Amino acid sequence: MSKKLFDKKVKKQLWFLNKKEKHDLDQHLASISESDNVNVNKPITYANAYLRQYIFEDKDAKSYSMFLILVMMIFAYVALLGIFLFGLITSLSGMQFFVNPKVDLSTTVVIFTIIGAILLMFVSIYFIKIATSYFTKKLLELKFNSK
Repeated sequence: MSKKLFDKKVKKQLWFLNKKEKHDLDQHLASISESDNVNVNKPITYANAYLRQYIFEDKDAKSYSMFLILVMMIFAYVALLGIFLFGLITSLSGMQFFVNPKVDLSTTVVIFTIIGAILLMFVSIYFIKIATSYFTKKLLELKFNSK
C-alpha cells in the first residue's frame, strides 16, 4: 500500500477528530518516513495506536459512564431528528399550500416558511454530524480507558 493511500485510510478512520487533532495527525503522518517502523498495510491498527498514544488520556472509567453516554446519545438524537422532521413536515405543508390552498395566507409568508424549514433541516443535519463525532469519540475514549 502506498503512503498516500495509507494516509487517506488513517484519516478516514479518524474522521471524528476536531480541527486541532486533525492538524496534529497531518503533521504526524507527514513526519513518518520509510525508515520508521510503521506497517503501512495496517491503517486501522495504526489509527488505534495513534488514538491510544496521542488523543486519549488515561482516565479511570466510571461504571456509570457508558450508561450516561448512551442515554445522552439517545436524547440528543431524538431531539435532533425531531427538529429535522419538524422542518421536513413544515416544508411539505408549505408546498401543499401551493398545490391545494385551503387557507388564506400570503405567498411571501409561505415562501419564508419553506425557506426557514429547509434551513432548519440543514442545521439539524449539521448538528447530527457534530453529535455523532462527539459521541463516537467519547465511546472510543471509554473503550480505550476501560482496560
